[in-house]
Amino acid sequence: MENYDYIESGLILGLTEKKNFGKFKYTSQDFAQHGDAFKFVNKYLDSYGELPSETTICENYPTLDDSAKNLTFDYALDTFKDQVLFRQVVGSFQKNKALLLEKPKDAYAQIVTALQDIGLVYDEDVTNYDSGHLERYNEWKRKNELRKDGMMGIPTSFDSINKIGVGWMPGELISLFARPAMGKTWLCVHAAAVAMMAGYKTLLISTEMPTNSISLRTDIVLANMMGYNFSHKALRNGDAIDEEAYKDFLIKLNGRKMLICDHIEGQQGMSLDAISGLVRKHQPDFIVLDGVYLVSSGDGKKAMWEQSHSLFYGLKNLVMSHNIAMFVSTQANRDAADLYAPPRAEHVAFGDALLRASDVALSMCMVEDNDFQRIIQYQKYRDGELNIDNSMLAWDVDTGSIKEDMTLAGEF
Repeated sequence: MENYDYIESGLILGLTEKKNFGKFKYTSQDFAQHGDAFKFVNKYLDSYGELPSETTICENYPTLDDSAKNLTFDYALDTFKDQVLFRQVVGSFQKNKALLLEKPKDAYAQIVTALQDIGLVYDEDVTNYDSGHLERYNEWKRKNELRKDGMMGIPTSFDSINKIGVGWMPGELISLFARPAMGKTWLCVHAAAVAMMAGYKTLLISTEMPTNSISLRTDIVLANMMGYNFSHKALRNGDAIDEEAYKDFLIKLNGRKMLICDHIEGQQGMSLDAISGLVRKHQPDFIVLDGVYLVSSGDGKKAMWEQSHSLFYGLKNLVMSHNIAMFVSTQANRDAADLYAPPRAEHVAFGDALLRASDVALSMCMVEDNDFQRIIQYQKYRDGELNIDNSMLAWDVDTGSIKEDMTLAGEF
């Protein structure tokens, strides 16, 4: 078994990254040598709202093995897990060593019980609720601090949700469904743009539209948010625009927070496995997937309902395992014949599976005699926290202006 100092040093130095910190579920008592350094990382986060740098940690804890800073975090975590298990199993025998000499039967019963408790902790399918640890308190404290700053999670396209103070949260799947030509892609682009403007690394995946078309729509939406006035029609058709303003806008976009994908190299179409590979490679905070109905679950030999179930729950497992949020769109079928009424879950192919897997489910429709409005209906919202069922969006996509009209929220 590898050196405790080396593995634990690699873990501590790897906890300077948010994505790694979210994976780590152990306490300072689980460390053999560097529990105090782990306490320091947690205290620093509580005090300053951010994780300390490697330099800061090493300055405060020079006993850490600096050579472990390049150790792959996932490898260190897996090794650490084995080390903790090893120490706990050995400890169970050592704790009962004296009793084993005097009363072997009683010692056996206690050792078996202790090993069963250890097995429960390491069972990936269950969580030990009454473990005596403070993980849930620490999670509440983290959320409370975020709420003090104004908002928790990724800001959304809907002021009615944002004003609650809880946006799209890590581990959540948000779904949108509507009939064709309602504007699902525009709303997907807007969701991605809002996240990008808030500083979140965003991966926008389109199964229907090429990158250059998605990029033009993203230009229009972001430009509107940044105070520019362009026309999507003009950009698409090569009509006259303010050239200097457009160049200035594109230069200002040099933040490298948005990734756009319309295909995956070496893949025949989009698949759940391929999307998982993109997530592992690029490590986004937020994924927007436009056209989830064209994604393959990889279970082609199964019935369609089984494939849909595998796909939707596969996406949910993906966001939970990577601690990110995902916004997906899909089409309602012809049963949603009324274009001016929000489609329901039964209007989506195997929509019951989508609705069950989603934390938030939205449907969208047009407004009769008004092309500059869209209705959003909240088919499902977490634990029912939202006090309205509908929202009205002011909808001028040629200028990139998509905004909820709060004066009409819930009134139609």
